[in-house]
Amino acid sequence: MLAGLAAGMGLLVVLPTQATDPPPASRASLPFQTILELERTARLLAILLDSGRAVVNDNQTLLDDPAKGDKGFTSDVFERQLIDMFRGRSGVDLREVETGTLSPRSRRLLKELVAVSKQVVEDAQANLNRSGAGYKGFIPAVFGERVAARFTAKTGVRLKQTALVPRNPANRPDAYEQVALEAFADAAYPREQVISEIAAAGAALRLMFPLYATRHCLDCHGQPKGERDRTGYPREGLVLGQNAGAISVVLPVVP
Repeated sequence: MLAGLAAGMGLLVVLPTQATDPPPASRASLPFQTILELERTARLLAILLDSGRAVVNDNQTLLDDPAKGDKGFTSDVFERQLIDMFRGRSGVDLREVETGTLSPRSRRLLKELVAVSKQVVEDAQANLNRSGAGYKGFIPAVFGERVAARFTAKTGVRLKQTALVPRNPANRPDAYEQVALEAFADAAYPREQVISEIAAAGAALRLMFPLYATRHCLDCHGQPKGERDRTGYPREGLVLGQNAGAISVVLPVVP
């Protein structure tokens, strides 16, 4: 593979060089500025999805509190926390997105992802506000899976959570994702550096955004390895900050 950094974006562009790839001219027909714009859009979508996961993660103790009925974690409360989280991580304020430098397509997709994320939280309200119930199954991975499925169905832009050994068989990595995940798993790999490529025939951009284990993640995915967590799955034995998979984005070149 041939790898290089996209200027100013911290993106690792990985272009395949196998004999089955399209000739270089087919890739050259896509302007470099267009590639950068596609990469930025894909990366922001991944950050926004992961920001939503992080908001759920930060509120997990509240959501699973059996002593509280109404948690006050409405879709509007979630949206405010999501926008703040995303701004801190990306530098993009979704409240001012119309006056920024994002492309029209990027603005549209980000707005749609916010709307879908809010709807997933809204649909979960009856479950979240059950009194007398502790663990309710609404965790970052479940939130991300629901959001990704709805967003993909609505927009044709595929979002997917994946890992080398995923708990959900539907999240099993394909060949491209497998290679990226193996790179992310290397302790020497630069933290939060994405991997991207223009797929065969230039039809889509693929991007892999690495995820890392947080303190709350370790409640289910930490030590001791093999012991059953509260969901019934064996723990993976992760440690704080270790790579915990990735968000995979497939963004068609043509809107």
